[in-house]
Amino acid sequence: MISRQLLPTLKANQNYLTRIIKLIDLQKIKDIISLSKPIISASISFTTLTGYVLSKGVIDFIIISTLIGVFLLAAGASIFNHIIERKTDALMPRTQNRPIPSGRISVTEATIWASVFLLSGSTFLLLFTNPACVILGIFNAVWYNLVYTPMKRVSTVALFAGTITGIIPFFIGTVAATNQPPQHAQFFIAMYMFLWQIPHFLLLLCKYGIEYEKAGLASITKSTSVEKILHISYIWMIASCIASLFIPLFGISHHLATGVIILTITFVVILFIFYSLFIKRNIHDYKTAFIITNLMQSGFMVALIFDNLI
Repeated sequence: MISRQLLPTLKANQNYLTRIIKLIDLQKIKDIISLSKPIISASISFTTLTGYVLSKGVIDFIIISTLIGVFLLAAGASIFNHIIERKTDALMPRTQNRPIPSGRISVTEATIWASVFLLSGSTFLLLFTNPACVILGIFNAVWYNLVYTPMKRVSTVALFAGTITGIIPFFIGTVAATNQPPQHAQFFIAMYMFLWQIPHFLLLLCKYGIEYEKAGLASITKSTSVEKILHISYIWMIASCIASLFIPLFGISHHLATGVIILTITFVVILFIFYSLFIKRNIHDYKTAFIITNLMQSGFMVALIFDNLI
């Protein structure tokens, strides 16, 4: 039973906590999280995990620290990207309610948060990995914001430049694991990732191409129909599947089950493309194609990770 002498103290503490909770701006926290693009940052970290496990075959303290560093760097780069694209975002219905174009967060505040994330991520990588990983991480952030993003406004070739941002995190994982430059096997996986990302970007353009056009961004949908973009995407998906069949030649996979999984994924993708082209004949179903190509990539990466951990 609480003594009467303690009641005033408990009430004072309760009032103090209530004031603290009121000071916390939940919307501000949500906006900062939104600016950091947590899903994309997490997928980038997963790519780093793949490079690390394929190179070292274990999950240890270093990879945990590396993933934290990469996630923070990706978050900082994403916030800077929001800053750079704020005027374009304000022109598109899909993005005009984002924290910066809507005015909920100022450019100055966003810059501070981006700098904090980038500095924290670089510090993590420097303390627990090596300077090469820091250089790769900063290079990726710079490439994303100062090369790929401006290029989107003037040329559809930007989609090729965008693949670099998806490959570098894989190399960060490799370098963190070995303290050495990537070898031929890692470069082959990077080539595979390049092949996969092309249909990923093309199918995104199918979805948002009209919005990009209205915002003044370069979009392949200006000159190419969705049907043709789908066909081009299917070709790149098949190329990715063919490339995956050569993975065992580079000593990256070690178990028969992994080969079976890779063959199964390849068969499913080709079956889907055949069904789409010759049976269903839906020339505008880019949504299903987008899901399939992302599941294909995830399936390959997960299979290789488990292959090297077992």
